[in-house]
Amino acid sequence: MTPVGDKMVPEENDSRPVVLIVEDDPTTRKLLLRFLSEFNPIAAVDGVDGWEKFHEIQPAVVITDLRMPQMDGMTLFKNIRNESPATPVIILSGRGTLTDAIEAIHLGASDYLEKPIANKEFVIHAVRKAFEKIRYNDLQEHYQQTLEQEVADKTAQFRLELKAREEAEQKMKMAEREWQRTFDAIPDLIAIIDKDYKFIRINKAMAQVLGRSIDEIQGTLCYEVLHGAAKPPNSCPHHQLLQDGKKCVMEQFEKCLGGHVEVTVVPYHSEDGKTLLGSVHIFRDINERKTIEEEGKRMQTQLLHAQKLESVGQLAAGIAHEINTPVQFVSANNEFLNEAFEEVSALITTFDATFQQALKGTVDPDQLTKTSEALEDADWEYLSAEIPTAIGQNMEGLKRVTSIVRAMKEFSHPGSKEKERRNLNDILNTTATVARNEWKYVSDLVLDLDPELAPVDCFADDMGQVFLNMIINAAHAIEEKLGRTPVGDKGTIRVETRNIEEYVEVRIIDNGSGIPVGKLQKIFEPFYTTKKVGHGTGQGLAIAWDIVHTKHAGVLEVESREGEGSTFIIKIPR
Repeated sequence: MTPVGDKMVPEENDSRPVVLIVEDDPTTRKLLLRFLSEFNPIAAVDGVDGWEKFHEIQPAVVITDLRMPQMDGMTLFKNIRNESPATPVIILSGRGTLTDAIEAIHLGASDYLEKPIANKEFVIHAVRKAFEKIRYNDLQEHYQQTLEQEVADKTAQFRLELKAREEAEQKMKMAEREWQRTFDAIPDLIAIIDKDYKFIRINKAMAQVLGRSIDEIQGTLCYEVLHGAAKPPNSCPHHQLLQDGKKCVMEQFEKCLGGHVEVTVVPYHSEDGKTLLGSVHIFRDINERKTIEEEGKRMQTQLLHAQKLESVGQLAAGIAHEINTPVQFVSANNEFLNEAFEEVSALITTFDATFQQALKGTVDPDQLTKTSEALEDADWEYLSAEIPTAIGQNMEGLKRVTSIVRAMKEFSHPGSKEKERRNLNDILNTTATVARNEWKYVSDLVLDLDPELAPVDCFADDMGQVFLNMIINAAHAIEEKLGRTPVGDKGTIRVETRNIEEYVEVRIIDNGSGIPVGKLQKIFEPFYTTKKVGHGTGQGLAIAWDIVHTKHAGVLEVESREGEGSTFIIKIPR
C-alpha cells in the first residue's frame, strides 16, 4: 500500500482482499489505515463515498462508523446486508452509540469497536475474525453442496441397484435354465441355505469374494465358512427366518465378505410353495454408504461447533458491557479513595507535628489552629462513612467481574467426547450468567432450581448450548411482544428443575409472543424459524432436538399459546 494524504492506495498486482474503511473523522481514518496496513485497506470519507466504493471495489470486509453525515453507518450497514449478506461489517461505536452498535450486532454485524481506538490489536483481531468467518462460510457452503450432491448421486445409484435387484429376483422365478444364468450374473453376493445351515448354492460373485469355487462351498456349514464358528451366532438371520418364516433385513460386518454388508434374507420354499426349505441370502456392499453416514455425523458435529462459536460471538458484546459496568464504578471509587488518602495523609501529618510539639512540652497556638483547620478541611466524619462503602463496592464489583469471566470460561471450554456426571443446575447458572445481556433489557430471569436435583450423565458442553438457545429464544419472544426496551413491567423468563420419575426435568417458561398452533409441529425442523430476518438461522432448536433426543435419549417438548408465552420441557434420563 502507498500512502496518499489520509488514504492508502493499493499497489498494482496487489491480490489481497480489500478492507473498506468508512470514517468521516480524518484522525481515526488515518489511524485505521495505518493499523490495517498488513491487509489491503481503502478509505471512504463518509457513508455515500463508502457505498460508492463498495460497488466499485467489492471489498471483503467493511469497517464503518455509525455517526456520519449524508448517509449514516447504520443505513450503509443495512444496504450492504441487503445487497451482500455474506460481507462481514465491523461497526465503529463512539460514546452514546453503544445501543446502535448492539442493534447492528443483532442484525448480523461481524463485530464492533469502541472509539477512540487505543489498541491496534483489537482492530486487527476484529478484521482477522471477519476473514475467518468468510473462510468458514465458504468451507461450510462447499461441504453442504458436496454432501447434497453425493447424497443425490448415491440415492440415484441405490435406486438403480434396487431396480436391478428387483429385476433379478423376478428372473429367478423363470425357468431353471434362465434362472441359473441370471443367478450367476447378479453382482450382489447370493447364497441359498437349507434348514440344516448348509449351502445349497451360491452365485459366482460370492464364490469370488470367498476365494473358493462354487463346488467347494456347496454342502458346507454357513456359520463355519462365514464366521469360523462351531455354531450359528446369536444374531443369525437364517435362524430367525426359520423361526418366524418372515423376510428380514439387517446390517452386519463380515470381514470375509469385504466389510459392511446389508443382508436380506427371504424364505426359500418348495416348488408348490408350501414347504419351507431354507432361505435365500442376498449380501450388498454398503461400505460406501457407511462412509457417507460417518461424514454426515462429522459435518453435524462441525455445525454444532459453528453454532457455538456464533453464540459466543453474539454474546461477546454483552459480556463486554456486563464487565464494563462494574469496572467503571470501581475506577470511580478508586479515584475517590485516592483523593481521600491525600486528605487523610495531610491530616495525619498535621496531627504528627502537633504531637511532636506536645512531647516537648510546648504546643504552638498556631499549630493548634492548623490542626483544627486540617480536621475541618478533611471532613473526617464524611470520609469515615464513605471510605468503607467505596471499598465494599469495589469488592462487590470485582466479585461480579470474576463471576462473569468464570462463567464465560466454563461455557466456552471444549466439551468432553465422553459423557460426564454433572448437575444441570450448575450448567443453567453458568448459561444464565453469560446470556445476561441478552435477557436483562426485556425480562427478569427467575431460577427456581431444585437443590436436591439428581446428577445425570451428559455432554455438559452440548447441554449448555441447548439451554443457551432456549433462554435466548425466550428473550426474543418477549422482545417481539414488548419491544427491546419495554415501557413499564418487563417480561419474565422462569427456569425450573425437578426430579420427575426416571428423568431430570428442566422447564424454561416465558410470557412472550408464543407460537402459532400451525407452526408448533415445524419448530424443530432444520432451518425453520418464526423470527424476523437477522434474528435466527432456524438451526438452534433443530440442534437442541438432536442433542436431547439423539445424544441423551431424552425428551424435548413445547407447550405454547399464541400471545401468552411458551414452555420448553427438557427431560434427561437419570
